[in-house]
Amino acid sequence: MQPVMPVHTDLVLLGAGHAHAEVLRQAAMRPLPGVRVTLIAREAETPYSGMLPGLVRGEYRHEEAHLDCARLAAAAGARLILAAATGIDPVGRAVRFGARPDLPFDLLSIDVGGEPQAGTGGIPVKPIGRFLARLAELESRIEAGGRIAVVGGGASGAELAIAVAIRLRGRAVVVLVSAASEVLAGAPGLVRRAVARGLAAAGVAVVSGGRAVRHEGGRLYLDDGREIVADAALWATGVRGPRLLAESGLACDALGCVRVDAMLRSVSHDGVFAAGDCASVEGGGRPKAGVWAVRAGAPLAENLRRAAQGRALQSWRPQRDAVAILGLGAGRAVAWRGRLAVEGVWVAHWKAWIDRRWMAMYQALRPMGADAGSVVAGGAGVGGAGDGGAGLGGAGGGAESGG
Repeated sequence: MQPVMPVHTDLVLLGAGHAHAEVLRQAAMRPLPGVRVTLIAREAETPYSGMLPGLVRGEYRHEEAHLDCARLAAAAGARLILAAATGIDPVGRAVRFGARPDLPFDLLSIDVGGEPQAGTGGIPVKPIGRFLARLAELESRIEAGGRIAVVGGGASGAELAIAVAIRLRGRAVVVLVSAASEVLAGAPGLVRRAVARGLAAAGVAVVSGGRAVRHEGGRLYLDDGREIVADAALWATGVRGPRLLAESGLACDALGCVRVDAMLRSVSHDGVFAAGDCASVEGGGRPKAGVWAVRAGAPLAENLRRAAQGRALQSWRPQRDAVAILGLGAGRAVAWRGRLAVEGVWVAHWKAWIDRRWMAMYQALRPMGADAGSVVAGGAGVGGAGDGGAGLGGAGGGAESGG
């Protein structure tokens, strides 16, 4: 057990996203005395986005594709609160809840993911921690011959449409709806052709050139007047920040994502940091994808450590693009970066290796001690690491993952 030390800094991690997983891993490896870490998570487990399509297709077991928040917190000597935050007070430095007292902080890091820029009705794919339960409920009630629309003509929508069609083969027809004239319109030709073959092999119909606006009464309505018969609609469109971010008074962009500088620090409040889909890096925007949240983890951990110590922060300069890998089903995948692209069985094996390697770094963590990582469900009091302060780690190497 760690010795009890006075707490001089309360660091609160709001959200159990991929960047925060790395912050906790660094905390487990390089404790920083006097910093008490608290993780706030909506669910006890968080799915890894890179493995979500494979999980939907039935290629992974639940435990293979999920991170255990209690294990992560315990390994870092952190406290864990299982609850949904209802607000943030960046001036008074507190996180608010509906059914428990406010939680004060000296430093706050936000990694809560995003929400689809969806029309009305249907099932949003993000936050992904809630999607699998909603998909299981849909699967339980869908009747033979049912129709499911997946909205979103980008990589996420195409991969999800293939995965759901494979999962429900023989029970339901899947329709992919793309606002653009072609699925993955900006991708290299090899990628577009490979995805078209994957969609056809999975039996996915494609409707393009119209933006979906709402799902109601068993129909999906497009902005050009077309209607698609659909028992359910899954929204896999671009994301925006959860409403509580803009409502908090933090400076946010037009999509409600927290504006941060190259140090991942809020441009309006020095004690607040953000990463992942809910953050918008000034002058260095990147696509909303899991790979960028993964890569932000190490620099975020380093800067939170430096902030707690009163040291100068370091700029993060992510590379301009990253490898994207899309599962096609039938043991195949396609990968591309810029205009270079490859497809085949070996690409699927490569993706699986990358994803399993990333997960292994977090699933192998062990608790610091018997008292570390106390868990709170809902609104009870919290304690952990003797309440004397968990560790906060510095930057280290983090695995990159496509998907």
